[in-house]
This record gives sequence, structure tokens and C-alpha cells, in this order.
Amino acid sequence: MGDFGVLSRREQVMSPDMNQRSTAAIYGRQAVNVDVLRSVLARLPGVKPDDVERDLLGSVRDGLEPEASAPRRIPVIMTKLPVALLRLESRFSEMYRDQAEWWRREVYCGSKDRSVAGQPIELLRDASRRFGEAMYIHSQVRFLIPAAEGSVNNAAARSGVPDLAVRALRGYGNVAETQMADALWEIAHGTGSLESFIETYGFHGPYEGNVFTRSWREDDAPLRNLIKSYRNRPEMARPIDRESHSITERISAEKELLAALPPIRRKSVLFMLRRAAGLTRKLELTKAAYLMALDGCRAAARVLGSDLVARGRLSECDDVFFLTSDELDEVLNDTSKDVRGVISFRKAERHKYEQITLPVAFTGMPPEDIGFSAAAPATPTSLIGKASGGGVVTGTARVVTDLNDDVDLGSSDILVCRFTDPSWTPMMALASALVVDIGSQSSHGAVVARELGITYVIGTDIGTTVIHDGDHLVVDGVTGTVTVDRARRATDSPRPGN
Repeated sequence: MGDFGVLSRREQVMSPDMNQRSTAAIYGRQAVNVDVLRSVLARLPGVKPDDVERDLLGSVRDGLEPEASAPRRIPVIMTKLPVALLRLESRFSEMYRDQAEWWRREVYCGSKDRSVAGQPIELLRDASRRFGEAMYIHSQVRFLIPAAEGSVNNAAARSGVPDLAVRALRGYGNVAETQMADALWEIAHGTGSLESFIETYGFHGPYEGNVFTRSWREDDAPLRNLIKSYRNRPEMARPIDRESHSITERISAEKELLAALPPIRRKSVLFMLRRAAGLTRKLELTKAAYLMALDGCRAAARVLGSDLVARGRLSECDDVFFLTSDELDEVLNDTSKDVRGVISFRKAERHKYEQITLPVAFTGMPPEDIGFSAAAPATPTSLIGKASGGGVVTGTARVVTDLNDDVDLGSSDILVCRFTDPSWTPMMALASALVVDIGSQSSHGAVVARELGITYVIGTDIGTTVIHDGDHLVVDGVTGTVTVDRARRATDSPRPGN
């Protein structure tokens, strides 16, 4: 927020008090401090803290005190913000183009031919730097979206057509994940190659936000399973055609919305509609950029881990992921340094943290000795999401918790999952509807669902816990509800992925 003038130099220093930081790791999960974000983003002109909280959590807490104003920052913000917004486009384009070229050269080609690769420790440092740069721009984009979408929603609500805003904020086209799903469709239909796909999208993979997992560049088995699923669905519409249909619907909704507004409001709302579209595309591309950097860290770390195993310094290659970069430097430079005890301790801690299920939102530091689960009836018949879109779809629940599983979705199957990231997109394209525990209207699952015209309900908190494979579901994207009819539960034998 320094580029926008929102924070002074003194305020940009990381606080030693964890309660004053915008993000922190809680039992191995990255958590966002919503109160800090509210107080910071409240200074941005046009940004309402309630819109930010609603975008992150799907709702706004009752009884919140108004955020303190910072009138002395207004002149600075009004000077720096326009310049930062003008620079965002060129800065983003340059960063993404450089990141993609770097990943293909140093990571993809380097992992296939070590003779063209640089020193792994230097690649690790470079990837770490690149991650920070990409994440910084991604964060800027992420917190500009609520202002653009909020302006459109508020204008539509004041004119009595709130549903038109929902339909107009979709179908943007040229969203990265739609292109990825379409490229996989081409492979399944014999017009594309897996090698070319991996050269472009190989930095993705199951649980791709974690550096210790394996990307498609390293293990293409999940991709091959998806290609098989695409081939088993000859009736499946091509993703790019579904995107085109969403674009047509969006253009129609835009015209209706603008016609319903007072003439004096039309230009400003049209500007915000275009801004929301551009920011959404940047959101997914900056996400891809930091995932490329993570894959660079992954590649460098595994080369270093293999080398340290060969030298008798580590027991397993992936033990390297339990060391910080500074500790890794020490191990490489000091042959007497023994880190096996530290690694063993951290492995045990990670295993302990894996047994804790945190709620989607919580206040304060949750006690370590208590496992958490969302409170819910034992056999609920309906769920309510925090974000939704599309129409009404009935079908059979397919609960998927691990993308490494060989899952074959049928034409009427509804994908039920805990969360989504870009690696889920090809499977989402196979689903008739989407139900997700975690997320909001600007989260990945909602963005991709809108582009592909998939009905969705996101932010149920407990869907994967209370919905079972084979349950008959009614997913209502208009009301944001999921109805479970167990009396009509599918009786066929379990399919792959269960």
C-alpha cells in the first residue's frame, strides 16, 4: 500500500505484534487479519471496509466500529494513487512476460537439461525474489477489485436492478484458466499435445500453493487422468465456447444495466465495469506469476535436496523443505552443520498441525489442543453459501478432497470440494455445478465458474463435511442455497476418487 500512499514509511515496517500484521501463519495455514485490512483499505478513496470484509468472508460482522480516518494521508494518496494505477498496467505486463520467459528457460528447460540450468542456490534466491514481486502486484490487484465491483453493485441496487450487476460482472473473456481448460480439451480431442501444454502450464499442480508438492512439470499423472475424463465425455462443450456464451450474456446484461441507470451515471458505471474486467484478468495472471516463482523454488530445492542426500547431509530429498533459506545456506557452507534434529521436530509439528481443522473465520489465536469443525446439524437438508451465481442445477454429488485421485465426473455430477485453485479448473469444466466450502465472490472458484457459465454456491463452510458422494443435490445459484435430498441418493457403486 506504500505505492498508493495509503501507508507512511513508518507504517510499512512489519510490526513485532502479530495482531498488527495483515497476515500470519496459524498452525501451518496462512491466515488474513481482516481487522488490519479494514483499517488500511478504509483510507483508499472509493473502498468501503464492509465491501472488503464481505469480499473476503462473504458477510460483515455486526457491531463493528467505524475505522479511524487518516485525513493527513489524503493529499499523499491523491498524488500517488493515480500514478500507481497508471503504472499498474505496464508494471503488470512487464512482470508477467518476464516471469513466463524465466520459468520456461530456467525451470522447465532447466529441469529437463541440467547443462542449461544455473546454480540451484541462485535459482532459489531468484525465485524467492520473483515470488515477492508477483505477490505484491497480485495483492494490489486483489484489493482494487472490491472497489470496482462495489461501485457497479451499488449503482445497480440504487436503480432497482441488482440482479443485472451480478450478470454484468462475468463473462470477461481471456481469463487464463479458461484458456488452460480449453488447451486440455484440445489434447483430449487430438488437436493439442501434452508436452506443449506442460511447457505452458506445467507450474500448476495439486496443492500448488505449497512449495513441497509436485507440479505437473514433475508429475503429469493427474493431467493424464483429466485427459481421460475429457475423452469419456464426448458431449462436453468446449470451454472456449462456454466462455463465448458467457461473454454474450454479459454484454446483454451490461446494456440492460446501463439503460436502467440515470444518464449521468452511465459513463462512470461503464468505466467500473471495464475496470473490473481488467482487474479480474490481472488477478488470475498475477496468481499464475507467483505460482511460476513457487515452482522455481520447488525445482531448485529438490536439486539441492538430492545433492545433500548424496553427500550424506539429509536423509530424504524433500527434507530440504523443512529448512529456511538461511539454514540451507549454512548447511551448504558448513559441512559440520547437522540439521536432522530440526527437520525431525518440524516434521512432527507439521503432522500435529494437519490434525487440526480450523474454522474458516475465527477471532484471536485458536488453542492448539482443540480440533475445530464447523457447527452443523448431523444431517442438514440445506446449506447456504456466501457467494453464488448461475441458475438451478440438479444432480449427483461428487465429493473430491484430493486432486491426485482419479476422478471421472459424469455429465450430471456436481463437484463438491473444500477449496479451488487454478489446478482445479480442468475438473471444474467437467462439472454441472460447483459447491465449495471456502471462498467469496472474487475467489478463484467463482471467477472461473462465471467465465465457464457454471452454476455455483461458494462459502458453505461445511459442504464437504455433510454432503456425501451420491447425494442428490439441488444447487440454486440465484438464492445461494444447496438442497440435499438423501431420499433420492444415487445407489450405484462408488466410482474412482472415493
